[in-house]
Amino acid sequence: AGGPVRIAILAVLALIPPAFIGLQIWHGHRAPAAAAPVAKKAPLSQAAADEALLALFQGDLGGVKVKDKVALYDEKGLFDYIDGAAPVFIQRHYRKLAASEMVSADGSDLVCDVYDMAEPANALAIFNTEKSPSAKTMADLPNAISGPMSLVFHAGRYYVKLTAFDAKAEAALPALAKALKGKIK
Repeated sequence: AGGPVRIAILAVLALIPPAFIGLQIWHGHRAPAAAAPVAKKAPLSQAAADEALLALFQGDLGGVKVKDKVALYDEKGLFDYIDGAAPVFIQRHYRKLAASEMVSADGSDLVCDVYDMAEPANALAIFNTEKSPSAKTMADLPNAISGPMSLVFHAGRYYVKLTAFDAKAEAALPALAKALKGKIK
């Protein structure tokens, strides 16, 4: 006779902890944190993030000048700008692209694309994804690699792609990269 009563008591006792937790959640209480939270910077508003992105193109750019205005591309615009490669960036939490045609001190053309990847880990992820096995590291520019007519690097939340159209413009890429990297906080 004690068997069914004992089972009923055990079943009721087993239901008490989940019921208590459900009641706490229903009332909006949360379990205490396992460790003290790490202070994080407040995320930038969209307008502040856009302003910071555009500010990279102002002032000294290592002897290179913006040819026209800097264009900003959201997700939809990214498909228009880089076509098939857009999903790779979007999967890595791309936020916005600032792109500009530029001119070196000797008049050679180049393009500067700065991708705001929202977080440093996202910028590193896209850098590693796009890294060519034939690219060369640059001793004087950490987190940068160069290839024929190109130089890419990541710094903070940004992934930067510089593309030259001739040897003279290619020679200007390292100075531009250092100037941009110096502006990234």
